Amino acid sequence: MSEENSPQLTDLLQQAQAARLANQLDQAAHLLGVAFEKYPDALPVAKELALLHQQRGEWPEARDCLELILAQEPQNAQALNALGVAWQAQSDLPKAIECWQKAVSINPEYADVWQNIALAHEHLNQLPEAIAAHQKVVTLRPQDSQAHRLLGMAQLDYSLLPAANQCFERALELDPNNPENIWQRFFIRALVGDFPVAWQDYECRFDLQSRTTPDHGFTQPRWLGESLPEKTILLHSEQGFGDTIQMARYAPQVAKQIGKVILWTPEPLAKLMKTVEGIDKVITQYSPSTQFDVHIPLMSLPGVFQDSLESIPTSTPYLGPSSLCGKIHPIKKIGISWAGSGNQPLDRRSVPFEQFQPLIQDDSIQWHNLQYDTPTPSGLIDHGTEMTNFAATADVIDSLDLIITIDSAIAHLAGAMGKPVWIILNFAADWRWGLDKDRTPWYPSAQLFRQSPNQPWSSVIANIQTTLDAQKNG
Repeated sequence: MSEENSPQLTDLLQQAQAARLANQLDQAAHLLGVAFEKYPDALPVAKELALLHQQRGEWPEARDCLELILAQEPQNAQALNALGVAWQAQSDLPKAIECWQKAVSINPEYADVWQNIALAHEHLNQLPEAIAAHQKVVTLRPQDSQAHRLLGMAQLDYSLLPAANQCFERALELDPNNPENIWQRFFIRALVGDFPVAWQDYECRFDLQSRTTPDHGFTQPRWLGESLPEKTILLHSEQGFGDTIQMARYAPQVAKQIGKVILWTPEPLAKLMKTVEGIDKVITQYSPSTQFDVHIPLMSLPGVFQDSLESIPTSTPYLGPSSLCGKIHPIKKIGISWAGSGNQPLDRRSVPFEQFQPLIQDDSIQWHNLQYDTPTPSGLIDHGTEMTNFAATADVIDSLDLIITIDSAIAHLAGAMGKPVWIILNFAADWRWGLDKDRTPWYPSAQLFRQSPNQPWSSVIANIQTTLDAQKNG
């Protein structure tokens, strides 16, 4: 009898598996330790140990077990898939893709692996390869709405709008009530400027798995746009700082419908929001004792007012220093911001600071650092100690002639202040910036500089340099 067929080994493995599945991982480890000591060459022990190490997040140990398995079973596609996951967990996507490619060469119909390959290529910004892998998944799972949605998302990132729209339509046919599918329809509609219907879809954000909008559980009703001159409304921030700044423009319209307007917003925005017309009170913490009659998230206001591209409130400045007049001065002082918050798993917005070096070589201009959380590089004037909140940041921006920034809260703040701002957009820009225009109705003082698929950031910076030179010489 081979050791792999030993009743004692079978019993140990069954007990270990039961403990692992019950999340009794220490007990599973103990049982597998006993099994390994008695049967060190038994392949089933290595397989169960690999699963245990994966569950515990012990990726080097999981790799060791999987490589032992593959030494004996080189055609084991499942083990190759698991080894790819282990490399991915250790942030080595090229090695992960190598394992997964071997797995699908053994089993070309392994849809889960094709999806792993696709998502890994996306994280590496290798979109043609990602699209090809997603198409494999769709071929293998034609009735899977997620497969169609993921393919559409990759195509959209690569500016293949008609193909992406077709995928989203198919995903919705297969699963019409899935909020992830509805969200992608919103994204398409918003990108092309079809806002009146897009806003309806936008409400699905509360049901997304990756939701950033909290459910506060208010007992008061949601405001639907009706006139309530004797009542109090609570506007509450959601998502990022930039989103709050962008939608604060609606406060004057709300104030025309409601007797009193309270805004609940994060502390760094509080002082700045007090400068917005129509807001009677700003709070940074909510308690059940807060008195209001109706409420609404800020990002739902465009839908309440049923805004189109033409009806978006565009009057600026609508917040910031009281002295701000929105005047354009000769360009002598420029503030730059090149990095996002860093809490996004795939940050395509940020531009490495080195890319800005050709710009800041111009010593006829003062260059100012608008990154509050980054050491000031050589050649920039530091404002880190000044920018303690967004109101203080607004004061700094007010002192400058031009802002050059990625898609961040700084872009929204400068635009809301009526300050000339050049916004650098990656090839997969957010819905609010539209598809291809260099201007936006959200901020009349903004100019958009777009990256194309496969275009390096240096080309975008070169375009900015040309525009800057033209303005300086004009």
